[in-house]
Amino acid sequence: MYCAGGFDGIYTDRNYYNHRQFNSENTTRTFSCGSDSFVVNMENEPELLAQSVSCRGTMVSQLFESRKSLPDCEDHMTLVVGQDFGAIGSIKSAGICYDIVGSELKYVSYTACPLKNRIIEKMQPGELNGLGLDINVAYTKSLFKAVSPTTIGAYLEHDKQLKQLLGGVTFEHTSLVQDEAIRSQLAGYEDMLSVVWLRTLRTGNWRNWLYALHAASQPAGSKFDIRLGVSGQVALPQMGGCNASRILSIDLDNGSTLSVPAHIWAHVRDLHPTGNPQDELVVIGHNSPFFKGEKMSDFCPTMCDQVAWMKNSLFGSLLDYPAYGLVQCCRVQDVAHKLDNFPGGTSGGVVASSTAIPPPGESGSVASA
Repeated sequence: MYCAGGFDGIYTDRNYYNHRQFNSENTTRTFSCGSDSFVVNMENEPELLAQSVSCRGTMVSQLFESRKSLPDCEDHMTLVVGQDFGAIGSIKSAGICYDIVGSELKYVSYTACPLKNRIIEKMQPGELNGLGLDINVAYTKSLFKAVSPTTIGAYLEHDKQLKQLLGGVTFEHTSLVQDEAIRSQLAGYEDMLSVVWLRTLRTGNWRNWLYALHAASQPAGSKFDIRLGVSGQVALPQMGGCNASRILSIDLDNGSTLSVPAHIWAHVRDLHPTGNPQDELVVIGHNSPFFKGEKMSDFCPTMCDQVAWMKNSLFGSLLDYPAYGLVQCCRVQDVAHKLDNFPGGTSGGVVASSTAIPPPGESGSVASA
């Protein structure tokens, strides 16, 4: 087992006496399975039974550049957040298509839903399998636009029209990746992955559909490839009437501006397709408080009710309520050409990759995230 910060745990002797706490700074340790505990050999100790084991501290992954590109990312940089264990294998948490010149995130790719304890393998299911951990990348502030925590609130307070229209806290600058299991693996890279969110969307139906995804994946052990991106810019209606509007952008201290995306999109693809509509779809969250529900048909005929794990969830019950954020589901072919930075449908894949997807159940070492 691997833990970047070492191990904490509770152990006893073979007679289940003398419960003691152990701390180890070693990053790797071998455990064997007993009837109701792990068997571990400690330094200068006889064979002991570990009643509980946990990682110490927070595991921060490394940032790499892959020589193989994500789809439609050949003109940008393909970054991978992960850990390289040499001959044993690797763990890849996310792939990032990133415009290094413009300091702009194009999209993020990851595989949901990971377990807390992850397997170190030479191959892994999904799109990340073909990406390489080829070049170490130093994560510095020059990679992204620096945004202080108070920037958005101060801007909304300063802009009288915005204050009149929106009132309190409406937008937040936080990670595009809202899946908590994945976010914990991307700790330390939030600034590069952050976008401006409509708060009601992020904490409402966007979170609800992620809960539905997790609920659908756990009983059967399903896995989904997820790509996340943003599209468009929020248009702010002007007071003068005549359907006048202006693009909403936030001025930063360094003189640059931060755009507010009109839409958040997620391309969802089941790695074990069944031939049903839910095998592949695009979830679109409308990130503007000025978006009208009747305009949803401009994107596509929504199909959330055709996805069983969505229809029978809290998300399915609330997706039509603007107070929780307007979200719709579309077929890839209906929206691929309408969304910024969308890398395509079923033909998408890692460029120049020839690595096979590993069969289910292939063995490997365990790393606790």
